[in-house]
Amino acid sequence: MRPITLPAILIAAALLPSLAAAQETCYVVPTLGAADSTPQLKAVAPGQKRVHFIKGASGSQGCPNDSAACRMKGYLVANDRVVVTAIQGAYACATFTGGAPNFSSTTGLLPLSALADTPQAAEGDWTGAWRSGDEQEIDISKAAGNAIAIEGNATYGGDDPERVARGAINAGQIGGTLTPDGDRAAFSAGDDGEAAPYDANPGDDSVCRVRLWRVGPYLLAADNLMCGGMNVSFTGVYSRGKPGQ
Repeated sequence: MRPITLPAILIAAALLPSLAAAQETCYVVPTLGAADSTPQLKAVAPGQKRVHFIKGASGSQGCPNDSAACRMKGYLVANDRVVVTAIQGAYACATFTGGAPNFSSTTGLLPLSALADTPQAAEGDWTGAWRSGDEQEIDISKAAGNAIAIEGNATYGGDDPERVARGAINAGQIGGTLTPDGDRAAFSAGDDGEAAPYDANPGDDSVCRVRLWRVGPYLLAADNLMCGGMNVSFTGVYSRGKPGQ
């Protein structure tokens, strides 16, 4: 992946071609989705040199198409892997998150013709210092038995000098110990700040709820926008870094 400075707005969700057909913007609305939702991993096909992200219809009139006017600055190269969350005609709504030091995450349209199937299995275990951009982090360590301990921090406004100067940065935290179900995990925030069992249909939707997936090299997270201050979310595609990054 080559340098990209555009922020991403992404929620880990199912591949939904029928919904995507009606969408003009490449993003997936904040929802935790069904329990059997499965994000799809794709790779830029061998032999591809530069595959640029493409603007959607809301980004520029007449887009998406392969013209220079619709082409974004960010691009991928052969074997870069992306998470696909929707199909829009001849394009996939995809997200790529790079590695250290910036862990930049970009969401946009990519030509389906430039993508190839790739193994979906998670690489490595759950543990690691997971990052998506510079405002989302989830640290996962081993706990007793097959359990994992999760500690996450996210902010909104940390990249805005004006908000920083005013002290107007919103923040959120998640944490707890739980046992994953294979490459998936889910929890709700308990009264004591620890992880509580996940409730897909809670009576009180103000309780922070989080779902996690492991797909290929990535950790994917989806929350209900109730895990911190206004606009704070852990939703995203995370790459594994080293502690302290």
